[in-house]
Amino acid sequence: MSNTDALNWFVFLFFSAVFMYFVSFYHVSSFSSFESNGRHIGGFTECSASYMKKERSSSISIALVGDIMMDRGVRSMTDIHGGGDYGFITRYLDFLNEYDIVFGNLEGPLSDKGQDLGGKYSFRMDPSALNALLDVNFSALSVANNHAGDWGKEAFHDTVLRLREAGIAVVGGGEDIVDAQRTSVIDIDGHTVGFVGFNDVGAHWMEAGADTPGILMAISDYHDDVIKKARREVDTLIVSYHFGDEYMPEPNERQRALATRAVDLGADIIAGHHPHVIQPVEILSGSVIAYSLGNFIFDQYFSKETMEGSVLVVTIENGEISFEEMIVELTDRFQPRLRIDQ
Repeated sequence: MSNTDALNWFVFLFFSAVFMYFVSFYHVSSFSSFESNGRHIGGFTECSASYMKKERSSSISIALVGDIMMDRGVRSMTDIHGGGDYGFITRYLDFLNEYDIVFGNLEGPLSDKGQDLGGKYSFRMDPSALNALLDVNFSALSVANNHAGDWGKEAFHDTVLRLREAGIAVVGGGEDIVDAQRTSVIDIDGHTVGFVGFNDVGAHWMEAGADTPGILMAISDYHDDVIKKARREVDTLIVSYHFGDEYMPEPNERQRALATRAVDLGADIIAGHHPHVIQPVEILSGSVIAYSLGNFIFDQYFSKETMEGSVLVVTIENGEISFEEMIVELTDRFQPRLRIDQ
């Protein structure tokens, strides 16, 4: 080998070594970055942008939705088209991961226990549906509604235990009356958001007792005290009501009276559900009242109005509350999806 060839070979090896050094440095740096921003699952790191939470800011965002019922037609669509995986139903809901808190009304038990009590409409959701709700960031669910006892108190109690084990705040019900009346609190960087909830549509026999599980009723004497106590405990208070008349586009007088009373007692936000259609959002004394958020996941395909729901996004910043409303439309397979034209 000539001196020139040797020199060329040395230069080639030198620059190759330099190149490999920088490649390996970049790889390690990138991997470390993924580890700090992703989620570790089974020794690996998940870094899917669609599941990443928003970067922490001084504001708090809360998404409130209406009725969630994942039985009957929803179950059938899941089995037929989703292979039994309820992620098929929630596949278009990744946007909910942008918010600090996501709340909805769980319209019936989520359990494999109990007995069907034979109601005209009797719901019991497969426990595996809970994973789909967790994957799209649900953090609080109301159980205070007229379908809470469709499969008896055993199924209801099992639902409460399953939700809590999954880390979801149970609103409007509990293992006994004392438990049901407790404020469900979620702490976001030192700002506490509290939930209490009441049913105002039948199912009085499902009211929680001294030593029996159940729900809170809006008609009961403790209504005011529960709200007043919660007001003292948290920075922002959300009161959930299952109230109103089915399929009516406007709130009735009872809804207005309960919402007004709750605001007078200190509620910042009223989240209403049961009519299965969207009703107006109003501002009263600086508080936000959503009389009915409509259907979020349901199988009532008989009208356009029952195949859509509202996502009320409330932002809290420097003590001020603002909101915007987005509409989800249910596909013919009962999958909620943000309306395209908004």
